[in-house]
Amino acid sequence: MRFFDIDRWNEIWQTISRNRKRSVMTALGVFWGIFMLTVMLGAGMGLGRLFRAQLGDLSTNTVLMQPQQTGIPYKGMPKNRWWRMNNGDVEAVRQLPEVLYASAVYWGGSTNASSNERKSECSMMGYSPDYQKINPQRLLFGRFINDMDMTRKRKVCVIGTQVFKDLFPGGEDPTGKIVKMNNSYYTVVGVIRKLSTAMSFSDIERTVIVPVSLAQQMYGGGDQIHMLAVAGRDDTPSSRVEQACREAIFARHIIAPNDEMAIWTMATAEMFDKVMGLFRGIALLTWVVGLGTLLAGIVGVSNIMLVLVKERTQEIGIRRALGAPPRAIIAQILSESFVLTFIAGVLGLSAAVGVLSAADSIYYRMVTVGQEGMAVSWMISFGTGILALTILVGGSLLAGVIPAVRALSIKAVDAIREE
Repeated sequence: MRFFDIDRWNEIWQTISRNRKRSVMTALGVFWGIFMLTVMLGAGMGLGRLFRAQLGDLSTNTVLMQPQQTGIPYKGMPKNRWWRMNNGDVEAVRQLPEVLYASAVYWGGSTNASSNERKSECSMMGYSPDYQKINPQRLLFGRFINDMDMTRKRKVCVIGTQVFKDLFPGGEDPTGKIVKMNNSYYTVVGVIRKLSTAMSFSDIERTVIVPVSLAQQMYGGGDQIHMLAVAGRDDTPSSRVEQACREAIFARHIIAPNDEMAIWTMATAEMFDKVMGLFRGIALLTWVVGLGTLLAGIVGVSNIMLVLVKERTQEIGIRRALGAPPRAIIAQILSESFVLTFIAGVLGLSAAVGVLSAADSIYYRMVTVGQEGMAVSWMISFGTGILALTILVGGSLLAGVIPAVRALSIKAVDAIREE
């Protein structure tokens, strides 16, 4: 088979090495093009994975709601009226057909936790049991707050991993142990580790979670809550979930249905779509810039092949005079273009994968292990690498078409006469 013809490959190598400096510079252009494309793709994909890791298992149809001053007078109620959400709002929203889970959020502020003379600075948060379903975190030990804790206002708590390390440095299971906060004693029922930070109102690692009913009692909040977190059903648009919650809450507090200023809302679906749209734009820009760099290298290949065809005018003329078919001439030119580009492309892709692999290792040591951060890969997928190499090889074959056509246009008699 011609593909395994040693003489043919030897001829290709001699042709390329005859113009060594020009060939090396052209190969460097191709090398740099695919190297930059691969590295930029890896960086873009890594950022996308990092964002998705920050979301964890957070429901992408989550809506947060916080009361503000009213902006419209309604049914005798004045404008600029302050109002507060309460436990009744949580129950009213939970009954809506659009809602899957609903949780109250209560900020307890900064405090100190202690156990056996060990201390830890932390923040106290009051949540309903549904919060773990809306924004799941990893449980290292024990369980989350449950309905019985809420009903009986049990003095139980779930602690973050940094609080756990400060108070129980031995790493033993702390469930059932007692910690002291604000001159009160609490039984530890679980330990959570950060899995998602997209909807966190404090540093999860340094947070102590108590039943929201207990937090309200401790801080004299009555039945008021600071914020409402809602997870809508997957088949319901977040805008519909938000509208249904607004109507239910506004009806309970005598607020105009069209008062946009009375409540602050944030839908994670909208945030997710905007951020993912940004990453899609970055990916598109990466491909445009990377392919532009590749194109510059491919144009360089075409130029050097034109020079080689010009220098081999007599040789091509003699081949045609001896009966070499056009496809043989074309195959020779395209083979030379392919070999130069393929070798440079493979080397550039390999170097880029090496750089991304090193970035992976550094990130793992410094962030995943060193800071107990998210495990994120900055490596491109195998399919993406093959696609980039395929585009490069296809471009190299196209780059050889013009020199091949130039070679076929040479008449045998004119080529032999040329000095």
